Amino acid sequence: MRGTDISTVQTSVLVTGAAGLVGAAATVALRAAGYEVIATDRLAPDGGEALDFTNEGAVEKFASRNLRAIVHCGAISGPADAKANPQLIAPVNVLGTFNLLELARKCKVKKFIYCSSTSVYGNIDAPGPVGEDLPLKPQSLYGASKASAEALVVGYGQEFQFDAVSLRISTVYGPGRKHFCAIRRLVDDAILGKRGVLKHGLNDVRQYIHVSDAARAIVLALNATETPRFTYNVTGGEAETVGGIAQIVATFIPGFTPSIGAERDPGEDTHPVFSLAAAKRDFGYSPEVSLAHGIRDMIEAVRANNFHGVQENAKDD
Repeated sequence: MRGTDISTVQTSVLVTGAAGLVGAAATVALRAAGYEVIATDRLAPDGGEALDFTNEGAVEKFASRNLRAIVHCGAISGPADAKANPQLIAPVNVLGTFNLLELARKCKVKKFIYCSSTSVYGNIDAPGPVGEDLPLKPQSLYGASKASAEALVVGYGQEFQFDAVSLRISTVYGPGRKHFCAIRRLVDDAILGKRGVLKHGLNDVRQYIHVSDAARAIVLALNATETPRFTYNVTGGEAETVGGIAQIVATFIPGFTPSIGAERDPGEDTHPVFSLAAAKRDFGYSPEVSLAHGIRDMIEAVRANNFHGVQENAKDD
């Protein structure tokens, strides 16, 4: 069922990972769009319910909730967390997705939106812009788990006839970012008056996406009358080096002079620019928040919240 319009139907949408960066923003955006949202996380988020989706029995309890869509944002949220907790990768990112797809089957949902990652591609030697049909060669446990879950989403969608979409989202940043990323580290250090030291990546190209754009893409995909593809690239539309990002931070916090190592970051995949043509064509997604505006707003938000520093292994999804 590759075309299902649920935007005009009173419907409950189950959101996982609603206490994380993307899940929280998606919950707000979906409610603003008129959806009745059941917001869940391992520990109950504000205004939501507890759900450990690795527990089949816990997931089964939602089978009577008249769900019409599931937005799956919850996960072990990045390569760093995967490396620190490899024993959790399969139970959380793969088995957890399987449990939710089973829930989708039992509830006869109309749509299942899965928050995947551009990490599924691994290192890419091809020139950009790169579309979704490039073969997947993940270089990390995290990327492999996301690719595995994507395969489950495709299989369930085809066999049980519901609209199943994986959004391959690039690295997300924004005011609520707690997990380490270069932007948050540079912003934190600049605000604190620190030098700002990163061991690697001066000339590494990054394609960040502001959390509000990621949330908007989720709503657009859910609203879409037809999504002929199973996978879509979703990024912020800009490619910038880490050194260039540091310069943007310095324009808003004069005197910030970070030290960034020139060696390529071994913990990051090498990617050319990703094509957003499919997402634009099929559900109207184009990024709205420029990197400069997003960084400026992030600086203002961090200052306004009396500064709470980044945590190396905090959960964002």
